[in-house]
Amino acid sequence: MSNEKKQQGFAETCGGIFGACLPLIVMLGSILVMAAVGMRSTKNFWAAGFFAVMTGFLVYKDKKRFQDAIIEGATDRTFGFMLCCFLIAGVMSKILTSSHLVSGLLYVLAKLHVSAGLIPILCFVICMVLSTATGSAAGAMTTTAPVMLPLAFEMGCNINLVCGAILAGSCFGDNLAPISDTTIASSLSQEVDVTRVVRARLKYALVAGAISIVLYLVFGFVMVGDGVANTLTVDGTYVSSLAFLILPVLIVVIMLRGGGLFTALLISELLGLVMLLLFGFETPASLVDADGLIYNAFNGMINSSIFILFIFIMVSIVKNAGVLDALLNWMRKFAGSERSAEIAGGAMVTLMSVAISSGTSAIAFCGPIIRQLMRPFKVDRARSANILDGLGCGMGYLVPTNPGCLQLAGFAVAAGAVSEGYSAISFVGFNFHSMALFVVFWIAILTGWGRTHETDEDLARDGIVVEEAPVR
Repeated sequence: MSNEKKQQGFAETCGGIFGACLPLIVMLGSILVMAAVGMRSTKNFWAAGFFAVMTGFLVYKDKKRFQDAIIEGATDRTFGFMLCCFLIAGVMSKILTSSHLVSGLLYVLAKLHVSAGLIPILCFVICMVLSTATGSAAGAMTTTAPVMLPLAFEMGCNINLVCGAILAGSCFGDNLAPISDTTIASSLSQEVDVTRVVRARLKYALVAGAISIVLYLVFGFVMVGDGVANTLTVDGTYVSSLAFLILPVLIVVIMLRGGGLFTALLISELLGLVMLLLFGFETPASLVDADGLIYNAFNGMINSSIFILFIFIMVSIVKNAGVLDALLNWMRKFAGSERSAEIAGGAMVTLMSVAISSGTSAIAFCGPIIRQLMRPFKVDRARSANILDGLGCGMGYLVPTNPGCLQLAGFAVAAGAVSEGYSAISFVGFNFHSMALFVVFWIAILTGWGRTHETDEDLARDGIVVEEAPVR
């Protein structure tokens, strides 16, 4: 194994491939142990990341190579963009909290006698529409969570259920939207047009979405508190704060016009800060105070940001040691028929989503290998792209250490709906859409539902020449 790793440019580790896997094993094992004994705060998980780094240091034979792997993970472009968006998104959450927008919305809902049992399904549908329109799960969460989480808390809703609904609706668009990064990555890796992939994906997404809607309606009323906001205890003092609804709307509009999440956040927050000053909700001093709005905004997101840093470092450590490459090569041995190839590909992206804690990263990494697995069988490339994306989003958003889950937990803390120690472990079990996606696509793999094939002529039109499928 050592000679093979040298030839492929991988770092040598004590204990061979098992030693290379140890940082990942230690990190996941530490998280599971801490969660089992009730230590479920993201701050606790910092220790798991640190233990993984220490383990990597011990098993790497070349300490300079280990240092390079650390730097590679910490300077990852995706991590840098994600960190900036997390911190800036925390400011938006605090702006909307300080605006008393929730009080204004609560008054309106009370006057309309809207049941608290409908809040989870409203969150799911709103995020479903926003994420599909913008192609961004992060954008949907950033727009919805700062408004709906405090509102749900005041109305007596189960916060875990509401967080699960927001996450699920955001996952819907991330999986289906033509402009989503996962849709684009899954399509390009399978050498197929995005539009064709989305058309083929629609039936799977709608089945999973219908299941989710039913579950959020049922659980919404079963798990609600007193059921309806009380008009006697909610006055109209902050009705004027409804003007701050322009901020999440502006985020969506800018993103739809191609501005990007970071640009949309900064422009909307500039307007939001001016509005806070004009409405008299904040003063220049309170914005920059040591315990003011901006400090609390960044502080509320720092827990998740540090843990995500450890995730990127851990992935870099095991990747440079050849773990991911070895796992993928091992999975390829099972691709003897189109069904077994789909099973191997599905298992691959599922395992990678758990190991990397990110469906998007797993899709990008596994896509080229899954294309090679499926290529000889001439299974419709759109189907391969859908399996890749469906299981990546399905499993990826069920991992508590997924960046989106950590971001949402940070929003819940920043909004004051939960205590400081809140973590995604509390709400991923209510992400019904990801669960439904996972089940729907595994049923499709095992039963062959939706499996079609392409002819040589179909492939030739896209400039693809495929060798004959192996004998089954």
